[in-house]
Amino acid sequence: MLYPQLEEKLNHARLALKGATGENIVELCKRYLAVLAEYRSKLYELQWTSRTRQRFASSSPENLALTRRTIRAAIENTTRERNGTEMLLLSFTTVSGYEAVEIFNRRKYEGRDDWELRASGVKSSGSSGGDLMTIQEAVDIAGLLRREEHVAKNATQAFK
Repeated sequence: MLYPQLEEKLNHARLALKGATGENIVELCKRYLAVLAEYRSKLYELQWTSRTRQRFASSSPENLALTRRTIRAAIENTTRERNGTEMLLLSFTTVSGYEAVEIFNRRKYEGRDDWELRASGVKSSGSSGGDLMTIQEAVDIAGLLRREEHVAKNATQAFK
């Protein structure tokens, strides 16, 4: 372990994200990204500081090479985690009107699979004119449905 306290904080943030709900997953993604950024920054600092070179100068060349590989692997893993979490957060926070319609139809929102995007909003083609929702309402609902779907998928995977 390179930074035990920070790694514990990172693990706690990761576990909190895995246990997220549809309502708090966006906030937990942001917190996890902040801890990942802090950890990655410390790893880069460790990799390049003269103090690090001095700290390991008395080590054998094999130990120094192993330490460098360990730091590099930690940086790569942290970067991969950050990229995945950023993509996840982006999928929750940037839903277009077209994506909202696709989500509604796939999930049979309100028992219908004939949702359409119109200039004036989103509505089911089989419904009366009064069932029109604004595009923003549709995007908000679709974002929540996407978050809930992700949470349900994670809960299912946890039991396997």
